[in-house]
Amino acid sequence: MYQSKQARGASKVGYDNMFPPLFLGLYVAGWNICLLPMLISSLMVPRRLVQTNYFCWHAELLPHSEQVVFHKSGVFGTTMRHTVDIKNLSKVSAEMVKNPLMWTGNMFDPEMVFMDSLTREVFVFDKRGIWNQDAIEHPLLY
Repeated sequence: MYQSKQARGASKVGYDNMFPPLFLGLYVAGWNICLLPMLISSLMVPRRLVQTNYFCWHAELLPHSEQVVFHKSGVFGTTMRHTVDIKNLSKVSAEMVKNPLMWTGNMFDPEMVFMDSLTREVFVFDKRGIWNQDAIEHPLLY
C-alpha cells in the first residue's frame, strides 16, 4: 500500500539518540573536547524522538482480514508493527500531532495523517513516499 523513501533514515534514528550520553561520558572522563559535539547532538534529540513516535515508513493492506499493518521504527532501530482494523482507521488533521517539531522540516506530509480511533495511535507519512494506487482505491478504504 505504501513505502517510504525515508525508511533507511528513520531506522537510524534510534542510534543517533545514544550519541549525547556517549559524549557526556567522555566529557566526564576528562575529554573536554566532547562537550561541543554533545551539545550539538543533544539539540536534535527532541525532533528525532517525535519522528520515531509518529513516522510510519511502511503500510500494507490486508483485505482478507480488513486490516492495515503500519510499520514504525522504535528505540535503537527496532521495528514496531501496528495492526489496525480499517473500521477504526480515520484520516485526521496534522494538529493531532501535539509536537510542532514534527512539521519543522519538509519531510512529512501534513495531509496524510491517520489515527487508530481505538488506541489513539497516530501515523504520519513522508511527502515522497510511494503509494500503490490499487491499494488506495480498494473498496474497503472508502
